[in-house]
Amino acid sequence: MSRQAVRTTAGKVLRSDDLIADEKEVAARFLKANPAFGNPYVVRCDWCRETRTLFRDENEGPFTLTAHGWLCEPCDVRASSQEVKF
Repeated sequence: MSRQAVRTTAGKVLRSDDLIADEKEVAARFLKANPAFGNPYVVRCDWCRETRTLFRDENEGPFTLTAHGWLCEPCDVRASSQEVKF
C-alpha cells in the first residue's frame, strides 16, 4: 500500500465508485499506521476545473500548498479542497 493507492481509493470514495473488497479498510489501516500522512484531500480549481488528490505535505502541478490551502498557480486562484476521511 502506498500514498498513490490511498489517493485512488479516496477518489473512489468521493465519487461513490465501486470499491474492491476491503479496499477502504486497507487504506484506513495504512493511514493509521502512518499518522504523519493525515487524510488525503481532493483539491479542485473552480476556474480551470483541474483536480488532484493530495496530502497536506504535497505540491503537485498545478497546485501549490500555502498557509491557507492550495493555490492553482496558472490561474492564480485559491483552490477548493475537501478532506476524505476513511
